Amino acid sequence: MKRWLAFLLILVFGVSSAGAGPVAITSGEHPGFTRLVMQYSGPVDWQFGRTADGYNLRVKQQKPVYDMAKAFDLIGKSRLSAIWADTTTGDLHLGIACACYAMPFEFRPGIIVVDLYDGAPRKGSSFELPLDGPVPVAALPEQPKTQLPQPVYNWADIAMAPVQHGAVMSLQPGTDPQPDGLPAIDSGLESLRLSLMQELSRGASQGIVDMADPPKVAQNTSVEGDPSVQIHLGETPDLVIRQKGESQRPLTAQGADCLTDERLEIPVWGASRPVADQIGPERQGLTGEFDKPDPDAVTRAIRFQLFLGFGAEARNLMRAFPSNLPDKAIWESMAHILDDEPYPASIFSGMEDCGTAAALWATLADPNARPGSEQAKAAVLHSFSALPPHLRRLLGPHLVESFLATKDISVATALRDAILRVPGDPGPEIVLMQAKMDQVLGKPDKAEVQLKSLSTSPGPTSAEALVALVEQKATLGQAVDFSQVQALEEMLKERRGGTDAPRFQHALVLARAASGDFEGAFAEIAAAPDATATVWRLLAEAGADTALLTFATLGDTDLPPQAAQESAALIADRLLGLGFADQSAKWLTLADNAPALLKARVKLAAGDPKAALALLDDDESPVSLGIKAQAHQALGQAKEAAALYSQLGKPEDQMVALTQTGDLAALKVGGPEPWKAVADIVTAAPVAKTGVSPLDGPLARNKALVQDSAATRDAITALLDSVKVPVPLTQ
Repeated sequence: MKRWLAFLLILVFGVSSAGAGPVAITSGEHPGFTRLVMQYSGPVDWQFGRTADGYNLRVKQQKPVYDMAKAFDLIGKSRLSAIWADTTTGDLHLGIACACYAMPFEFRPGIIVVDLYDGAPRKGSSFELPLDGPVPVAALPEQPKTQLPQPVYNWADIAMAPVQHGAVMSLQPGTDPQPDGLPAIDSGLESLRLSLMQELSRGASQGIVDMADPPKVAQNTSVEGDPSVQIHLGETPDLVIRQKGESQRPLTAQGADCLTDERLEIPVWGASRPVADQIGPERQGLTGEFDKPDPDAVTRAIRFQLFLGFGAEARNLMRAFPSNLPDKAIWESMAHILDDEPYPASIFSGMEDCGTAAALWATLADPNARPGSEQAKAAVLHSFSALPPHLRRLLGPHLVESFLATKDISVATALRDAILRVPGDPGPEIVLMQAKMDQVLGKPDKAEVQLKSLSTSPGPTSAEALVALVEQKATLGQAVDFSQVQALEEMLKERRGGTDAPRFQHALVLARAASGDFEGAFAEIAAAPDATATVWRLLAEAGADTALLTFATLGDTDLPPQAAQESAALIADRLLGLGFADQSAKWLTLADNAPALLKARVKLAAGDPKAALALLDDDESPVSLGIKAQAHQALGQAKEAAALYSQLGKPEDQMVALTQTGDLAALKVGGPEPWKAVADIVTAAPVAKTGVSPLDGPLARNKALVQDSAATRDAITALLDSVKVPVPLTQ
């Protein structure tokens, strides 16, 4: 029996760890708040205060070592963006990435819990004061330090008492201790209260019980039959402790109620049988006695229209049968979503992080609102998979595109799979959705096949497919057919003044540039500023020289446009190759990350060989060595240039450099044949050249001179024919 008693005590109170070691930091995500738990080896004297970017947790007279390996295992970074320890002070820093506040408390000696709540902190909270700042900590009223007394309420002994003694223990206040030594019940029940507090707190930290906001009730009233328990822990908000699994109100990040699944259960608002068999019964009895609308019948009819995906028809019913039905605002928002119409007054605003079907409808209502927590994403996937097949196909493409925009491939893929599970022909909208997924997944060839087929097929998706195809081609630097440019021109005419006109204008500007019509692209670029960077890139990569000189040549006081920064280095390179070193230098001012080799070439062409050599100091690539050799030649350092040409294996350039040195002896020994012949003539003695002595007669000497002149002329001609034209420095 004692062994069982010890086992129960361990279950209730746990086993305390002994010995000092790294402070383990664990975490958990809860509706409305994020929790951090620091488990020290024993009781600590701690402080908590505000910093510029979050909060500080300080342990007095200690410098703990924190183990943060599991700090982000179960939480994201929507509230806690970073956590680190100061190596000097040992303070634990919490970086905050939201409009939220921290509420720390000591769960029990040695365990500090920090909860991060959305919203503004309570007025006067001491935790919002800095530990080291304008308001010294010493100036704050010192809180009495108390240790939680160990409860004398031994739950295990009391639970076992009836078994041990064969009778139920008396729990009446003021009774004497039992004969077996079990403690009497405290008349003030203080020990019971302490035990409840400690064990409930332990259960909350271990996930055995849930904590939620208390029910909103009027003053001086109570919620009859509510089993919840309200607990006050110092400055922490009121908490309601419920048994694990008990239902609790889902809340948005702003603290508002999330719409429940029961109010959004659109799959049960219709049946899988033919629609023709349902329309009549669903519209019967809309009015009752005295032609008054029947609320139940009107509700049934509106919901059925929404089930079919007929938003406008559902709104017509609400106008034709005005009523104060409680879900009217929900139906109104759903109707606009089904018709793909913007609706600023949507009731789903801010519900994208709910753990119910509201997260799905909030994401559909606002393309910029996407769930951040894994719980909300799971709610979106679950709710979408439960939709009837026709609604999955209707709503799925826009929903997938919304998640693709944020590179959330896993959710987008799961949504796509839920759509493709529907039997039958998926339709062009689904094919277009798949093509866009292939683009994001790095499969442009596969996407192009699908987009080409859709763009030439009749139907509303052909225009959208052509836009997606042109945008892909322009991004990849591929050519666009003139027929596609003409098709976009006609599509844009039909959409002038419409909400989608800017997108078609953007695609048309890209199509003009990708087809080589840069004059037309730059003429319309003001109407599609988002396309500017791509147009400049297409001009730099594939534009003709005439187009490049037309649009990239700058005046004396002109600066290169900032939108062309991505392509500035390539434009500078092409202008340098065309002989416009001054224009190239202007474009280099925009190219922050231009290669040093390009900068050196521009400096050399601009007449600054020293700067070129400085830029290529450590570069030993063949191209760099060639630029260095030209720079040395420009500086009159022919020997250095000759050595570099020799290293590059360019004997002709080496000989040209050697001639600048005047070292004819070196040319006579190691130069090519034309150079050897000329060097031999120049360095030979007069007698050796003519073959006659001063004692010979005038005719012999003149004849020798003529022969020597002819030989010299032939040697020089051969040398000139062998020397190539020097490459201009601007190239």
